[in-house]
Amino acid sequence: MKKLLCLILLTLTIFLSGCNQTLPFANCTRDSENIGGSISFEFNKSTGEIFIGGENQQIQYYKENIARGWQEGGNRVGLKFTAPSKVKEYETGSVSLQGKTITSGDFYQEVNGQKTGIAFVYPLIKNVDEEIEIKITWQDGSEEQVYKLIIKKGTRLMEAKKDE
Repeated sequence: MKKLLCLILLTLTIFLSGCNQTLPFANCTRDSENIGGSISFEFNKSTGEIFIGGENQQIQYYKENIARGWQEGGNRVGLKFTAPSKVKEYETGSVSLQGKTITSGDFYQEVNGQKTGIAFVYPLIKNVDEEIEIKITWQDGSEEQVYKLIIKKGTRLMEAKKDE
């Protein structure tokens, strides 16, 4: 009887604690404003790798923009992620980017007061040799996904104008 009770408790514990749901990588494109300028873009959905730039291409410089959440000026690219189709709840997700965590209220697009499955991020690029990790948890109960933003060799960073 004790063994049966232990087995039942163990089974309940497994089911109640649950496992995080593994989702396929989201679709990723450039944002509609092409933040970053006219630069090449490739996304490998099977690995989550995002490649931007290339020989003699330049990533644009932007001033700080508090409305967008940009606390400092610098070179940025705009990325648009479309959540995997299994994501149904947009209130609990988060993005970890460059040491900061952005909650769902600040990265999911909102239309007519409703959050959509569209998420925007604007990484600050300080060095063309860096690889930037973008970690996304789409909703509670889903596994964190790691996307890698890779700047291609030969890409340059636009410098700030003297008055900025």
